[in-house]
Amino acid sequence: MPTQDRILPAKNRRKGPDWLVNILQWLSLAGWAVFVIALGLSHLAKPEMNSGLVRYWGVDIRNYWDPHLLPKLIYLLWWCCIISLLSIALNQFRMRRATDRLRYNFVALLLISLGALSYFYQV
Repeated sequence: MPTQDRILPAKNRRKGPDWLVNILQWLSLAGWAVFVIALGLSHLAKPEMNSGLVRYWGVDIRNYWDPHLLPKLIYLLWWCCIISLLSIALNQFRMRRATDRLRYNFVALLLISLGALSYFYQV
């Protein structure tokens, strides 16, 4: 009776999340925290809303981006891009098995930050 060669699955030697996975989790938290801070800063730096009531009362409003806060906002958005690019690179270095997955939150953070930066460099 011929014996069939069985292909055994690779032995999983990982005991849990290693230091690189922990770094990726912390980078994810840091990147999104910087982005939330940038969102708050963009709320403070954006032009004020010109409503009918403001025009009726003749209140002076700022119709331009705050020149003191805009460089800080752009700086934070660049940090979001750097953190997400570093995280994507580390994740690609880490992904060696079929069960490892691409972390889409890094890609989303990169795309959102680049979209915001393209808006500010276009204006």
